[in-house]
Amino acid sequence: MGLYLRDVKILERPIPSSPFAWAALAVVTLGSVFLSPYLPGWGNGMLCLLLGMGLGNLWSGPWQKPRNAAVLRWNEKNMLAWATILLGFELHVHFLASIPLMYIPALFLSVLGAVLIGEWLTRRKKGTTVDPTQARLLGAGNAICGNSAIAAVQPLLGAGPAQIAVSVTLINTLGLLGTLFLGPGARFLGLNVTDQAVLMGSLLQSVGHVSAAASGLGEAPALLAMSLKMGRILLLIPLLLWFQSLSSAPLKTNSTPESTDSNLRSLIREIPFYVWGFVLCALATNLLPLPDVFLDVIKSLTQWMLWIALAAIGMNIRVQTVLSQGRDAFVPALGMFVIQILLVLGWLVFLKFLS
Repeated sequence: MGLYLRDVKILERPIPSSPFAWAALAVVTLGSVFLSPYLPGWGNGMLCLLLGMGLGNLWSGPWQKPRNAAVLRWNEKNMLAWATILLGFELHVHFLASIPLMYIPALFLSVLGAVLIGEWLTRRKKGTTVDPTQARLLGAGNAICGNSAIAAVQPLLGAGPAQIAVSVTLINTLGLLGTLFLGPGARFLGLNVTDQAVLMGSLLQSVGHVSAAASGLGEAPALLAMSLKMGRILLLIPLLLWFQSLSSAPLKTNSTPESTDSNLRSLIREIPFYVWGFVLCALATNLLPLPDVFLDVIKSLTQWMLWIALAAIGMNIRVQTVLSQGRDAFVPALGMFVIQILLVLGWLVFLKFLS
């Protein structure tokens, strides 16, 4: 179920007050920022989640108290929603102009591959133990932008904290492995730096992973990789609308024009407020002359809000739950990533054949 405007408590009532809980979240978040330079490729989001889990499991007593628990719940729900809205400011259409048309299919193959595999796992009746919500979270994270995509779609899917933790952990682990081995693997296959950039931009899950992996390719290939990555992020809007349509009741058939119009208005009203906010911010950043300083501040604010929310999610879950759910999700997540790699490699081979 989505998060709607009536659910947001920022204006309706004060933010939950517990200095102890807020201080704990600050310590976890700042701790991840401190550790991230020593653990390249892990990402602050994953470190916030893992440190939060460590604190929540090793010292679980305080988080059972109502005031502290309210702070964690508020961050899981509202902080993630507002971070998703601000993420819209990072969607710049002009990045697409720098992508050669021959490489656009690689972008779509990667995104559609992950999303459709997630849907296949969701609808498969036999032979799978992966949870449907988990499968869709993994598809979104692999397809678009890792932590941010998982945070954006989780309210629409009704995902629980443990499912979010499993998805973030697995997607970041795959991203780390891709950052370390995708470049050497591509060079082993004899791919040139442009093809390596296409692989990295079409496959790696976070901007940080793409930036780290493509940093040694040269300025032009690195720009191509980042442009492909930003192109994938733009597809978050149709993905949100797709998941919203899945969670909404289908329109009635054999209905009058008046009832159809009423059903369409009902569907529009059911779209969560943060999706509207996300779209409006994306339109604003592309249509209005917003200063770079403003966009830089918004980007930093979005990152910190997402990190704090992931720290709260981590403090609210138990390791045993994550391990039990992650065991079933690991093989589907890995298989999804491998199929994405094969699809993009297949397109590059096809281009070589044409030339």
